[in-house]
Amino acid sequence: MSIVVKNLSYTYGVDSPYEKKALNNINLTINEGDFLGIIGHTGSGKSTFIQHINGLIKVQEGEIQVFDVKLTNAKKPKPDLRALRNNVGMVFQYPEYQLFEDTVFKDVAFGPKNQGLSTEEIAQRVEEAINLVGLDYETIKDRAPFELSGGQKRRVAIAGIIAMKPKVLILDEPTAGLDPYGKEQILALISHLKEKSSSTIIVISHDIDEITRFATRLIVFNDGEIAFDIPMKELFKHREELVKMGLDIPLAVQIANSLREKGVAVSDDVVTIQDLLREVVRIYEEKNGVTLDKRAIDKSEFEFDFEGGQGE
Repeated sequence: MSIVVKNLSYTYGVDSPYEKKALNNINLTINEGDFLGIIGHTGSGKSTFIQHINGLIKVQEGEIQVFDVKLTNAKKPKPDLRALRNNVGMVFQYPEYQLFEDTVFKDVAFGPKNQGLSTEEIAQRVEEAINLVGLDYETIKDRAPFELSGGQKRRVAIAGIIAMKPKVLILDEPTAGLDPYGKEQILALISHLKEKSSSTIIVISHDIDEITRFATRLIVFNDGEIAFDIPMKELFKHREELVKMGLDIPLAVQIANSLREKGVAVSDDVVTIQDLLREVVRIYEEKNGVTLDKRAIDKSEFEFDFEGGQGE
């Protein structure tokens, strides 16, 4: 099932001195199974857009179809926002600030409890979600969330959404404010969740190098409009336009472009550092008539163990 957005526009502060057009005639289909990255400078409209998808912002103009729920500006019939938010899980920037219970277990259980599930089902979901985000259930379930590290708090907050078993998971700037190690943890977790949990994931970011590490589709927002929704290898040919929007192309693409300028026949499919390494090895093999061991390159760039719940 897909999410279909038609002619969506939104203005903040209508008829006030602070009136600002945040979205202008957005048309977009998000397909089931998409690993969608949304990028754009601050104020480009990307956060306003995703808050429409689970009904946090009411539609002013246009309509959105999310599974069986239609969102419009009509007063009747009223959309089933409870069903919508059960299916579309939202993880905001700095989600650890939303932790409020006195134990990790209670915090993760808050969503499933409000879904009206049985005590047994809640307990099972909480344990599964905590382990899924790379924390050891028995070690952490009775601890106060406020005693945890920044990365652990963020994963507990994500576990609280995962425990509700949404069909779509949205993460808004998921690595904001974390140190490099914490960022790697969260990036690894996002990739892991795509494989093990939600079939459709939407990630908002302004960091092009981070988001290209896992997204299979990128959409660029600029001044409330969709500037680009094209294959990534085509997108990064538009560096001048992206720079004008306050963005840039990934480092791997920049290096590949430099190599091409020097006469090296690098594939146009290079987007990530891993892609670039494979290309360099391929070119070296062809030039020297040898075969190299590529296991280290093919190995996932994320080294964290989420299967055993051992993440720090």
